[in-house]
Order: sequence, then C-alpha cells, then structure tokens
Amino acid sequence: MLAVLRRPPRSILLTHLKPKARFGPCFAVKRHVSTEIQQKDEQAGESNTATDTGVIHKTEEETLIYFDNVYPRATSLWSPTQWYNVLLTNQSRDAVRSKILEFASPKNNPIHGLELRSTIPVKRDGGVFATFLVPHRYSVAEVNSMIQKNTAEESSLSWLSFITRAAAFPVKGSPWIEDLRRLPSTTIKIKFEGQTLIEEEMYSLFRRYGTIVDIFPPKNGESTATLRYRSFRGAICAKNCVSGMEIHNSVIHVQYERLANEHMFRDFFLNHTKIAIPLIIAILSVTAVLIFDPIREFSIQQKITHQFSLSKDNYFIKEFFKLTSYTVSSFRSFMGTENVGTNKKQLWEERIEKVSDLRMWLEENNNTFVIVRGPRGSGKHDLVVQHTLHDRPNVLYLDCDKLTKSRTDAKFLVNAAAEIGYFPIFPWVNSLTNLVDLAVQGLTGQKTGLSESKELQFRNMLTTALMSVRQVALKGYRPVIGNGDNAISMKEEDYLQQHPEKKPVIVIDRFNDKAEMNGFAFKELSDWAAMLVQMNIAHVIFLTETVSPNQLLADSLPNQVFKTLVLSDASKESARSYVLASLDHPDITNDDERPVPPVELSEEAKKDIDSCLEPLGGRMLDLQAFARRVKSGEDPKEALDKMVEQALEQITQIFLAENVDQTKSAQAWELIEMLSKEPVVQFKNIVFKPLFKSAPEAGLLELEKNGLITVSRDRGVLKDIRPAKPLYRAAFEYLLQNSELSTVLETGYLLKVINFETKRIQKWEEELKSLGKVTDTKMFKSRLSYLAGKIDGSSDSINQCEERIKTLSKISNSK
Repeated sequence: MLAVLRRPPRSILLTHLKPKARFGPCFAVKRHVSTEIQQKDEQAGESNTATDTGVIHKTEEETLIYFDNVYPRATSLWSPTQWYNVLLTNQSRDAVRSKILEFASPKNNPIHGLELRSTIPVKRDGGVFATFLVPHRYSVAEVNSMIQKNTAEESSLSWLSFITRAAAFPVKGSPWIEDLRRLPSTTIKIKFEGQTLIEEEMYSLFRRYGTIVDIFPPKNGESTATLRYRSFRGAICAKNCVSGMEIHNSVIHVQYERLANEHMFRDFFLNHTKIAIPLIIAILSVTAVLIFDPIREFSIQQKITHQFSLSKDNYFIKEFFKLTSYTVSSFRSFMGTENVGTNKKQLWEERIEKVSDLRMWLEENNNTFVIVRGPRGSGKHDLVVQHTLHDRPNVLYLDCDKLTKSRTDAKFLVNAAAEIGYFPIFPWVNSLTNLVDLAVQGLTGQKTGLSESKELQFRNMLTTALMSVRQVALKGYRPVIGNGDNAISMKEEDYLQQHPEKKPVIVIDRFNDKAEMNGFAFKELSDWAAMLVQMNIAHVIFLTETVSPNQLLADSLPNQVFKTLVLSDASKESARSYVLASLDHPDITNDDERPVPPVELSEEAKKDIDSCLEPLGGRMLDLQAFARRVKSGEDPKEALDKMVEQALEQITQIFLAENVDQTKSAQAWELIEMLSKEPVVQFKNIVFKPLFKSAPEAGLLELEKNGLITVSRDRGVLKDIRPAKPLYRAAFEYLLQNSELSTVLETGYLLKVINFETKRIQKWEEELKSLGKVTDTKMFKSRLSYLAGKIDGSSDSINQCEERIKTLSKISNSK
C-alpha cells in the first residue's frame, strides 16, 4: 500500500482534493495522496486506488478532534478496557456517533450549533477522529476547549469510569491514516523534517497527553528523538494529534517504536522447545488440576451417593417410596429397585445365611476385605448387589470386564472413568502429548517425558477416587462433640470405628489375576482396595470366579486375613424351592414394563418342573432363566429344551466352529464325548491322550477360561474335570444323541485328528532325512527305532480315524 509519508504542501492539498464516500454522510472524509500516484492509477484503470489512506482534510470553519478510548485498543489481549468495550458497549457507527456527540455537547452544557461532520475510526489505536463544524458565535479555540472539558466530565460520570474514561484532544498536525501492522507502544519515535526541538520544547509539547517517563533527544546530528510514556494512552494521543505538526519550519512525524521483544514469547518457544514445551504443559497441568480435580472429586462422590441423580439409588427417591403405601410396589417395579432378587423367599437357606454373614461383616468394626467366589452364573452379583446392598446408601460398583476388554488406550481411559465416575476426562490430551513428545525427540534427540502411560493415568484416577471415598465416609464427622466443658474431641479413626455404616462399600466384580489386555488394572485395583481397607474408610468386596486364592490380593495385603464366601450350585431341593418361589412372585419381564402376575401351577406342572430341574442343575442364572420362560407362558419341558438348544448353539459356535483352532476344537470335542458319559472326568485319564499329551494343563486351562469346563484342584494340582455348568452336560448328551449333528461334528473331529497326526509324522520324517545322511546308522539306532515307532503309532491312529469316517459315511447314507 502506497501512501504519503511526508506531509504534502498546502497547494497540493487544496488543488488535488478527491472525496471518498464512506457509508453515509457521517463518514464523508477527504483523504489525499500524491498527484503522481493518482495519475498512475487513472492511467492503469486501477479500481483499488491509494486514496484509501492518507491525511485528513478540514476547512478553516471546521475543527478536528481526536477522542481516545472509544474502541478497544490492540495493545493487549487481556486489557480490561478492551473486553469491556467489546462485550458491554455498542460498537456500531451510529452508536459511536451518538457517543461522541454526547461527549462533545452534553445536555447539561451543550454547544449550540455544533455539528458533527465526519468520524474516522482508528480501531487499532482505540480512538476516533471527529470533524466538527464550528458555530459562528464561537472561535475554534473556544469550541476545542469546551469539547475537552465536556468529554472529561461526561466520561467520568459512569461507575466504571476507571475503564471507560475518555479524553478529547485537538489535532494540531496532519495525522496519517494507515492500516500498517504497527501496534501501539508506550514509546514513540519523533522524526524532525528540519530543525530539531530541544528537550524542554518536546516536554512542553508532549506532556499534555500523559505522564512522560523519559526523553532521549537526537544524538550526533541525528534527526530522530525517542520519548517514553507511562501508559499507552499518552503515546497514542501524542502520535495521532502531533504527527504532521509544523514548528520552527520543521515538520514533526511521530510513529510508535517497534519493540525488540514484541515476539519474546514466540521466539522463546521456537528457540527453546526443550524448556518451553515442558513449561507450558506444566502450567496447563497445574491449571487443569486446580480447576478439574474438585469437579472430578464431586463427580465420583455423586457416583457413590447418587445424591443429585434421579435414579433408583437416590436417597430421597428411596425415602419417597418408603412413605408411599398404595403405589410403592409398582414404583419399585418401574424403577427396578425391587424385584425377585430382593425377596428372601427366593433364596435357598444356604444363600440366606451367606447374606446374613455378609451383612454382619459390613457392620463390624474390623477392616472389611471380603472375597466372594463362585463359578460363572452362580449369582454372585445378585447376592451381593441386590440381596445384600440394595438398601445400602453409598455403594460404588466396578466391573473389571469393561476395563480389561478395552481395545485401545483411549477406550480404556473412557471406560475406567465411567466406572469410577471420574469426570471430566480428556483422552485426546494423551495422544497430543505423545505427538509433542515425538516432535521434541526429533528436534532435540531426547524425550520430554510429557506423555503419561495409561497405567499412570488410571492410578491417578484411583487416587482421586480414594479422596472422594474418604470425604463420603467422613461426611458426618465432627472434630468436637458437645459444647463448653462437655466438649469431647474425636479423631477420624475413632469416628469410623464407631460408625462402620458410614463407610462406602466398594464392589469389584469379575476380578481376576490374569488378562490378555490391560492386566495391570487388577494389580492397581488390588493395591487401591488395600489402601482403602488400611485407611479404614471403606468396605471392599471382590467377586471372582477363580477357585484358588488370588495372589494379587495376598501381595497387596500380606498380613490381612480375608473373609471369604464360596457360592456353589444349589441342591435339588433348594433349586425347586427357588423356582417355585420365583413363579409365585410377580415380576417385570415384558417390554411395556407391566408386572407379570404369578403363575398358578398344577401338581402335574410341578412334577414336570421336578423332572426339568434334574438336567438343569442348581446354577442361579439358569434357574432364573428357566423361571422367566415358564412365567412367560412356556411349558417347563419346552423351556428346558430351548435352554439346552441355546447352550448347544453356544458350544458349537465357540468351541467347534471352523474358525476355531483345530487342536483346541479337537480337544473340546474329546472332552464333550467323555463328559457326556460321565459327570466327572479325572485329570489322570486325559494326560496321555494324544491331543493333550504335549501340554495337558495348558489345554484344559484354556478351555476352562473360555467357559466349557471347570477344573477342581487338590493342593494346586488339577484333579476333577466337570462341565462349566450343569446345563452343559445336558447339551453334551443331546449333542451325542443327535445322530445327524454328532456325525458332522465327529467327522470334523476325526479330520482334525488326521491333520494333527499327519503334521507329527512330517516332523519325524524330517528328522529321519537328516539322520539318513549319516553313514554309520548304528550310532542312532535307538533314535531311529523310536521315530519308527512314533510314525507307526500315528499311522495307526490315522487309519483308525479314516475307518471311522467311512463307517459314519455309510451310516449317514443309509438314513
């Protein structure tokens, strides 16, 4: 952008006037540029001419006043004046025009006949140039003096005058209107086009605009002086009012001094990344901790107490239910707070005793660290959550499966935060810090250590949760009880010892000591639970499927005696009582959430139920599913058949499908055949089976982990093998009795055995080839005999499998 840097002669200003329209009459301002530049623009047909910038022209009947602090200045992002002007004042052109008229000619002291001709905003400097037509009765000096006085008085009337105070100064020079990237500064440079002024003259000229800190006159024949103000306002007003002024036949040009350190932070960040990035991250981290940690602690407390949530666990909703009489059961059914699980008649005698024991342990003063063991589907969750803790006010339930089965780090952190109630959480920050760490390593060759592992972040979540649990436990604690001489001081430990019911209950479900992914979560949870118990601020209950003692818990609390509940399948009598009691109790099972009425059973139906319970066994979830099916209208035998078919489908899809590992699938079929004939298989009977011989324990543990079988142990040694649940044995028997299905599955099993034996023979043949290259075969005679015997045994096994396949094929074709 080309503009006149020096003030043009008066003749040029008067001869080459070119007005420019400015959005209405109030902006009809005349700006002037060099005549030669204008001619060049006209010859080239330039539409964007240089008349967009220049100097302001006024006639002798007009006066030009500069008003400061009308717009927000661009000196600082955090200036309170700037934000007040942006957010709380109207910045439209009409509003600014009205504001300047109110300043210049207020109602209490008007200047009669004063007319505002034009306004030119200088938003970068936060001010406005206003041109007024001087009334005939006043001189220019009188109008300027009155405008200055009125502006000072009017802008000081507001209670925010320390922010909104404005000032008006007559423009003595010819200000250059430009839009260069020259931000205001407290220091101005004064360039003299002609004779320079002495220090006293500069002080007298510039002091009226603000307090001057220092003056640096020109040196060694230079024509530029430097003057520093205490505030931005003084420098801005001086620059806009004095620039272009002529004194002693010398024209004064004023500009802001470009600060050498105006990009200090940017340069420091770019030149010292190894220091700047950790410093910025540290500041952001401290700020985040100060802001978000109290929110997170409150969120976790809300997760435990449900004090402000409209849910079934809210204390006030529970109290409301207790006060109601007619609709209490329907409301409880609707909210899910009461169902079959809370009726003690539906628990067999052994479970009622265990519930009583667990409740008693929670009321004891000793540290409560409970482990509830039982096979999958044995009803651990229902016994603890619905029967024991359904009326407990402060309970935190954690499901370990949602932690260990998270595929990505971000998903793990989100799931962990949801389980604990940790909010807000920003998983993307960890990804960002990883990228920053990688970038800094590429620049400096060293890691910054900014990124945190998911293990550390999960530990931080648990630490925050510990503080929240402590606050919940000590909610009613008072250091001093009573007044005056009867006052008694009480420690926190004594309060918790006397009020065990105040301590929250932490339920950690599906706890194990091993996992394919995120196994560290078990260790962190066990250490966290141990800390809660040692501090005596919570009761902790672990629900686990493992039968053997958990080593992680023993390591976390080496000197603690664990309280253990072992849940087993119900006896036939208890299972029968449980099912009949469930059928005699209304429940909600349909989609419209209307209570299902009790089922009235005939004696014949009860006999059918007795016959169905024999294969069904005493597994809690299976009994519940059976009762729901019967209550929905199914015949007991029909319900049993459908449950067996469902179990059979699970077995075939999980263990016998084509995409399953061939060895694992063959092992599963072999166990299915054995368990369909005998309820229990001894470990010693499968140790020497070809498919298990290489690693019998690993194969059995893999099948146990996937839920096909359960293995009991005798002093750590595998002993008895049973189906994972009684219903599976009925599915095994049905599978073997169904000739079409068993033929297909057995044929697949035999083909897998043939493939297994063929691979073994190929391995031995490779060894024979290498031994065949030796001239003296007597040296390896015993080894050769051993390999020959192995090959013969595998060949016999292949022949037997092929014969069996032929037999199955003939049987299948004959049908």
